[in-house]
Amino acid sequence: MGLFGFTSKYSKTEHQISTLQIKELVSRYKVQSLDSTEESLVETAIIARRRGDGKISLFQIYEALTKLRNQNKISQVDRDGLMRVFSEFLK
Repeated sequence: MGLFGFTSKYSKTEHQISTLQIKELVSRYKVQSLDSTEESLVETAIIARRRGDGKISLFQIYEALTKLRNQNKISQVDRDGLMRVFSEFLK
């Protein structure tokens, strides 16, 4: 547990990632449990979460996906699969 009671296993270091790269990573071919509606929701949420300079961290992606999960728009399996894809990409 961190100083304020919470630590994340996801990095807060921001990386440059384009809209096209996000769409490729969120593809149903990479995360087969996503349907086309979920794919679109995830793309929109992650693109919106990026800063104006096109940078985003794994932690910010996790936050965006968790918000969708908590709204029952994607499943836990979807979120975990997407986090694996983004973690590998941003290594």
